[in-house]
Amino acid sequence: MTVLVAYASARGSTREMAEHIASRLETVLGAVECRAVEEVESVAAYKAVVIGSAIHNQAWLPAATGFFARFAAELASRPVWAFNVGMADALPKPFRVRGAALQQKRLAAVLPKDVALRGHEVFSGVYESDQMPVPLRLLFRLAGGRFGDLRNWAAVDDWADQLASELDVRP
Repeated sequence: MTVLVAYASARGSTREMAEHIASRLETVLGAVECRAVEEVESVAAYKAVVIGSAIHNQAWLPAATGFFARFAAELASRPVWAFNVGMADALPKPFRVRGAALQQKRLAAVLPKDVALRGHEVFSGVYESDQMPVPLRLLFRLAGGRFGDLRNWAAVDDWADQLASELDVRP
């Protein structure tokens, strides 16, 4: 079974996570390809698709939403999972759950109605202080926000393993 793991990444964190997911799936499924969404010309050759996007301003990157729009008809006829990489775990504690829920809601708004996701996971990525202007950075820190590599690789592995078990239909 050939599976596509497609991603839209701004600074590389989402690409690294997509590559990690693809590698993990490949150990169980064999044929897995990992590509930037801009490199994908068709999804017709894939039995399943996993798509990930970085989140900026609580929204998927335009390249990822464009991927869904371009391939909606083909995606509707195969299993599709999605993940996004944002800063939910970087937010001050009172805002973390709300931030993740808002990301889920925004994805649902851009997803073509005929593409039914089998699952959607929200992960935190790498959030560096230089991504904010100094005054906002100080306010963010005072409110309890965190910077750094906030990726939870164990959670990524668990999710990838779950996908692999759902897709592994060998007799």
